[in-house]
Amino acid sequence: MKKKVLYVERGIDEYGLYEGTQDAMKDLNVELSITLDPKDIEDCDGVIFPGGLPDVDPELYGEENQGSMNLDRTLDDEQMAMIDAAVKAKKPILAICRGMQLVNVYFGGTLIQDLENGTMHKYVPNENKLHDTVSISGTPFAIIYGDTGIVNSAHHQAVKKPGKGFKIGQVWLSGKLSPEQKKEWLEKIENDETLEIECKRTCIIEGMIHKELPIIMVQWHPELMHRDPIKGTLDQDRIFMYFASLLK
Repeated sequence: MKKKVLYVERGIDEYGLYEGTQDAMKDLNVELSITLDPKDIEDCDGVIFPGGLPDVDPELYGEENQGSMNLDRTLDDEQMAMIDAAVKAKKPILAICRGMQLVNVYFGGTLIQDLENGTMHKYVPNENKLHDTVSISGTPFAIIYGDTGIVNSAHHQAVKKPGKGFKIGQVWLSGKLSPEQKKEWLEKIENDETLEIECKRTCIIEGMIHKELPIIMVQWHPELMHRDPIKGTLDQDRIFMYFASLLK
């Protein structure tokens, strides 16, 4: 019997985000449905909060606009209602890019509104931005991806302060850091110290996991790499397989 997963968005986007996700779910014998109706949460097996536009309204985490673009508070509120319903029902959640940022805000976290000169991370049409990542030991990211790996990148915002209950599972660290500085960052993260990523070009959170709820989140785009695989990058399907394993 097919599992049913909700894709929380208004409709099919123009960037291939939905199509890539749908193909990945189909390969795992999972049926994907687009909805913004919290009533649909009850009968689903899991929920995906996708990437794309707009930026999350900074009012939701108590800040003034400092570089957030294309704001759509109506969509934020609709998707927040879906997060609330999914969390209360303890449904498995996969959150990607904007989805990760929105779920983080729901749990009381904050965002970096604009990565200063973050050219290696920002979306550029028809161009694959790639960078390395480090997995945090003891998290699902280390189990499914090993110590390091290359991912794609298309964002100008990122998690600053992780929301309550989340553990950082994957990060990008600047190549300008010394080995000692990288070790210091990783020790802070592994020891679960309360972090607020203020140094916008030094460390970017690329993946998080909730300590109690079945929630996994990534800042990169496995759905785009599923649609158009990129040689040398992490196996994007493993994140979908992990999410599918959470479906009851």
